[in-house]
Amino acid sequence: MQYLRRNTNMKIKTNKNTPQFKTVNESQPHKFRTKTHHFNHENGFSTRTRDAKQEKTETKSHTFSYPAEARKANGTGKVRINVKNNKLATEKKTGPLSPRAPEKIKKNRAEEMKVYGENACLSVFQQRPQAIVRLWATVEGAKKLADELSYLANQKKAYHIVDRIEMDRVTGTPHHGDICLLVKKSAPFILEGYLNIPRKRDCLVLLDNIHNAQNIGGIMRTCAFYNVKGIIVENSDTLHSSAAARVAEGGLEFIRPLESKHKEIALTQLRQAGYQIVHLTRNKQAPSLAKTTLAAKVVFVLNEIPTQDIAYPNDTTVQLSFENLLNSSLNVTVSAGILLNQWYQTHLI
Repeated sequence: MQYLRRNTNMKIKTNKNTPQFKTVNESQPHKFRTKTHHFNHENGFSTRTRDAKQEKTETKSHTFSYPAEARKANGTGKVRINVKNNKLATEKKTGPLSPRAPEKIKKNRAEEMKVYGENACLSVFQQRPQAIVRLWATVEGAKKLADELSYLANQKKAYHIVDRIEMDRVTGTPHHGDICLLVKKSAPFILEGYLNIPRKRDCLVLLDNIHNAQNIGGIMRTCAFYNVKGIIVENSDTLHSSAAARVAEGGLEFIRPLESKHKEIALTQLRQAGYQIVHLTRNKQAPSLAKTTLAAKVVFVLNEIPTQDIAYPNDTTVQLSFENLLNSSLNVTVSAGILLNQWYQTHLI
């Protein structure tokens, strides 16, 4: 009896592998919910639902406050700060230099140029600030441009503070003076139209086959020094060179490019307008500049290597030295300075 009582208190073990059957009510379809969809078997459609955690995350607003003004680099005055809206990121870019507007890029490259060097850039700010498109500067360069950066900020024009490596890449040279501008080129003049305006006193320079940017920049700097504003070229891009603008130290902003289709056409037009045309030569039979009378209206024809011959006997041909021991002559920039100084001493003093 004790054995039987002990066995009746034992729990009956069930086999887990025994199949379990649901009742009819339990087997009916029911509504169920997931994190993404709610499906109703009764009407057969699903509706988009959101997880509570997801809704909380999405509805939570992130607001950042930016200062509306900041102090200038020199410590005096303030600069307005404009923060771009996120909506601008979805708008199609069609502005200058936009990668989505290749036709504008091609046009802008023909109308714009880069100017670098401290004096060259400051001259642009002084003479043609409206022509500036954008500015790059290193930290060292930005310290010198407090007023200029304020102007760009007020005009809503872009400027970038970059390191020297990036500045070298933008300008293509290490000789940038920590400042670079992208500017609109000044409009050239046509020589024929320029000569239609009568002038009693005028001095021009004609560049004959000069392509060295260093020499072109030096000539522009010399012309600006003596207040000579007209330089005759076949293509104004000869003067609109970034390297030449740097050497000119701001002289480009005071020069008027006068375009002519060909040198001979220009010389003919100048003779008809009453200009004295002066050529340089190494021929020692030619008179010296000191003994030559320069007219009030004169054109100096410059080339990098003066010829030994007198190519234009009807024009004025001079030499600068009877004691020249070289097979060549002076650098064309130096020659330009001597010629312009002679005319300046004669007619402007």
